[in-house]
Amino acid sequence: MIYNLKLNARNIKKGIIIIIILALIWAALSYQIIQGVISPVKENVIYRVDTDKNLISLTFDVVWSDEYTKDLLKILERYRLKTTFFVTGKWIEKYPELTEEILKQGHEIGNHTYSHANLKSLSEEEIREEIERVDKLLLEKFDYKSEFFRPPFGEYDDKVVDVAQNMGYYTVLWSIETGDWLSPGVDKIIDKVVKRAHRGGIILMHNCYPQGIKALPAVIHAMKLKRFTITPVSELIKEVENKEDNKNDEREIMGNNLEESS
Repeated sequence: MIYNLKLNARNIKKGIIIIIILALIWAALSYQIIQGVISPVKENVIYRVDTDKNLISLTFDVVWSDEYTKDLLKILERYRLKTTFFVTGKWIEKYPELTEEILKQGHEIGNHTYSHANLKSLSEEEIREEIERVDKLLLEKFDYKSEFFRPPFGEYDDKVVDVAQNMGYYTVLWSIETGDWLSPGVDKIIDKVVKRAHRGGIILMHNCYPQGIKALPAVIHAMKLKRFTITPVSELIKEVENKEDNKNDEREIMGNNLEESS
């Protein structure tokens, strides 16, 4: 009887230890997922940028309506910020004046496909067409060429990324999801961004959800208090390109030194 009690106590202890270990592993994985640092299927899918500068990018997905877009632009103009809008082709066709206003204020436009379809279910040719139609609209109507692509719903695979890359696009996702589309409450949106803000981070918001728009001034103010500079995606990409250039320069110097020493 005593032996059985001791055995049960040991088993309970082992069980508790296993549960704690699993909980720690899950917590670590959850944090990585939230911060967007788990390696994607391709190296050139950008969730965040490794930088020692206090830069953070504010991005807006523009798909469903024009509601609150003017309010959003007024807020960005008030704070003299430049950001990146990922816009669908259908939205551009429906709201050309607002698209022009986005560009006129100095914001970037990224390609968010023509119809906001889940690209993983499409063929390579269909994916290419979804991206190309936005290309043509931006070029013909606004003489604008985008460098950045964001797959709808954040869904992608090797095929999607390869097509975008071959068309000259960086595939840009995000590391800070505000959840504005879920309408969790203005305070929760602000709190989420403040807690998860990090150097080289990319924040995802939308143009058409009222709680996100209401939260935006406080989000901007909080980022300033944390000494972050809000930039468009292109400024973060420059950090990547500069680091690559520096690496290449270092390799060249090392190669020259090796030649001289030999």
